Amino acid sequence: MEKAVLWMDYLNITQKGDDDFSHKGDKAIDIAGKDTGIDTLYAPFTGTVKKIYEGDNAVWLESNEKVLYADGTIDYMTVLTVHDNDISNLKVGDVVKQGEPYYDEGTKGFTTGNHIHLGVGRGKFFGSGWYQNEYGYWCINNQIDVYKGLFLFDKVKIINDGGYKWIVTNTLKEENGDYIIYTVKKGDTLWDIAKRYNTTVETLVKLNNIKNKDLIYVGQILKIPRDNYIVYTVQRGDTLWSIARRYGTTVDELVKLNNIKNKDLIYVGQVLKIPKSSNYFKAYTGNSISIVDALKAIGADSSFEYRKKIAIVNGINNYIGTSKQNMQLLKLLKSGKLIKP
Repeated sequence: MEKAVLWMDYLNITQKGDDDFSHKGDKAIDIAGKDTGIDTLYAPFTGTVKKIYEGDNAVWLESNEKVLYADGTIDYMTVLTVHDNDISNLKVGDVVKQGEPYYDEGTKGFTTGNHIHLGVGRGKFFGSGWYQNEYGYWCINNQIDVYKGLFLFDKVKIINDGGYKWIVTNTLKEENGDYIIYTVKKGDTLWDIAKRYNTTVETLVKLNNIKNKDLIYVGQILKIPRDNYIVYTVQRGDTLWSIARRYGTTVDELVKLNNIKNKDLIYVGQVLKIPKSSNYFKAYTGNSISIVDALKAIGADSSFEYRKKIAIVNGINNYIGTSKQNMQLLKLLKSGKLIKP
């Protein structure tokens, strides 16, 4: 499986995402190279050009297969690049292999100074590929923070990393599907890494045969177990049976995973680990407030009859499509906790 990577010879982030200037509400970043000249962005993954907008030479590239995100997600990815002066080498339907020269800095469109406007969207390309946000700026659909989507390839010489906590990798492919491969950065501690990846220092020490948990070094390669569970806080009225039913698992599984001594005794505020299930819809990360549009965006059936079935398995009884019921469904879908019927 390919890792989605940010790869240029030099990296100089000239504008961060969601700032108070022209990126307000937009998580895309502006990247440049070594100087004021024109540097090249290498393809972050093997993908297909899905759309070209010639107004500012915007290009959407969709991964051909699911890729590994820097935050550990495994999904398709779409990347938006803008401002290359000459994209005559690209056309819709072209397949670009990971690591090939892909897109150059430029000034095409309403901009000054050579750079690339880079946005990352979770999932496959859909619709027009972007939307205009409340501040009037155009954002890639299902946008996420670039540093959460793309690994920073360790061949990149950093001029300015924007202050982001990039996950650095020295490989383009995931070697072991059970683990995330992480390269230790300056300032990292095992505690920081464990917290970021929802694991424990003890787990990292054991998995990586670390002799001194207080001593790790820059460039050290660590294996980190994937997060295979959801963290849930017990609410008033919850039982293990009701939680298991809602999340598509069993009481026995919850008891085993959480070392519960008495399956009939849980308390409000108790934190439980719940195994992830393939019975969940992938999380919707767009901005629509319509459950119908959100389901369409992830490629799911949005008909009333199907939504009724979804509501039943998610504990929403007597579904008739009220605003309140639809917002309940949308909230679950956005959190990645909406169970498939």
